[in-house]
Amino acid sequence: MEHQMKLNESGFLRMKQGLKLREYRVNDEKRKQVRVGDTICFSKLPNLDEQLIMDVKEITYYDSLEKAVLSHFEEDFASRHPNVSETVDAFYNRGYYSQEEVEKNGVVVFTVKKHRTVHANATACYLKKDNKVLMIHFEKKWGHVYSPPGGKFESGETPLDCMIREFYEETGLTLINPRLQGISYWKDSIEGMIFIFTAEDYTGTLKDTSEEGILEWIDFDKLYEINQFDQNLKFTPYLFKKEIFEGKFLLDDSCKVLDYEIRFL
Repeated sequence: MEHQMKLNESGFLRMKQGLKLREYRVNDEKRKQVRVGDTICFSKLPNLDEQLIMDVKEITYYDSLEKAVLSHFEEDFASRHPNVSETVDAFYNRGYYSQEEVEKNGVVVFTVKKHRTVHANATACYLKKDNKVLMIHFEKKWGHVYSPPGGKFESGETPLDCMIREFYEETGLTLINPRLQGISYWKDSIEGMIFIFTAEDYTGTLKDTSEEGILEWIDFDKLYEINQFDQNLKFTPYLFKKEIFEGKFLLDDSCKVLDYEIRFL
């Protein structure tokens, strides 16, 4: 579960730099909902224009602010305050909490660590023969869009392992010397990376049908005219080139590109 909290600019920057590992709060009803393993999204005051997502690693409770500060004084406060008493006074003087709130609810200390983002990673490969590229025309999902064969990683696979397996499963063809052409990062409600390969040689016999849709050889020059994912269309000009590209795409909920950048490695 993700929780929302606001943080003053200095505390936000210290947390972002890894210098602040604990957050001290009044243990009111809102804070009592937080559990170990949850995430906290901290927004930087005053404009709330930057956010930092942290995992809750440990939660400890104290019946007074003095005890909470004393428990971690050397690590958290000694570099900025001479003693526990002045640290507590600083909390109250800056209006973070009132003494009445603390006496009523006690204090909770959240030990946090930077959230590790889980990427939804996948591979795709554009196979070209006689200036035609093998594509899948999806019929049951994605709005009848065209896309190159590919798919998600399985345990223990490298990008190349994944690409060769997925391509064979979807087409019946075994790629020969596929080449990494680019890495495309995308983000909508989640985020991930697609490792994009190109190839011009293979063995095997093409399947009549694929579980994903219809396999079609499309003229390379016609790739700009068919209904591709918006993200794929943006990097199509850089396929089968010597340079390796890196794309960064911000998408809406319909997989349309809102903003993007492509650079070369």
